[in-house]
Amino acid sequence: MQKRRPEILQKCYDIVGSKGLESLHARTVASEMGMNHATIHYYFPKRIDLLMGVAEHARLQFAADRAKFYEGLGSASEKAEGELALAEAYCKKQSRFAKVVLSLYAASIEHAELRKQVLGLYNDWVAALTEALGKAKTRKNTPYADPELLAATLLGFMATAHLTNQKFDATAKIDAVFESLLA
Repeated sequence: MQKRRPEILQKCYDIVGSKGLESLHARTVASEMGMNHATIHYYFPKRIDLLMGVAEHARLQFAADRAKFYEGLGSASEKAEGELALAEAYCKKQSRFAKVVLSLYAASIEHAELRKQVLGLYNDWVAALTEALGKAKTRKNTPYADPELLAATLLGFMATAHLTNQKFDATAKIDAVFESLLA
């Protein structure tokens, strides 16, 4: 029966990414999956359990997405460029990742344990950037060689792109970061 958990989490992730956090309830998930809401409650007794599951799923999704973007990349500079390309993909309208992360952050204001999960995702990203940038040939005096600044900047680009319904040109901004960052 544990095989249903990943399916449920994927559906929850999709709901938050497309309809928003307020749409995430056991009954909504059950209805969209064509199952009894008691099944959802079996795996996730409370709404916070659903939210924690979505955060866990988002971290796994992030790791899988990064692995895809790293395929065929050899040098640290290429991997740093891959990180920028991944952030650009998350800025696109059809991407649910930024919407999910921002929604989880909003929910984490009320739930300390959820904040730890969301912060863990951010720390995963900073660690990946630290590794890529530490070995990459970066331009002297670029502020973006600081992995925390770069992660925060890219997260801001994602938020702004989705907030403005893509009127904010994240691609141009990420290209400017690239020009400043990589030699």
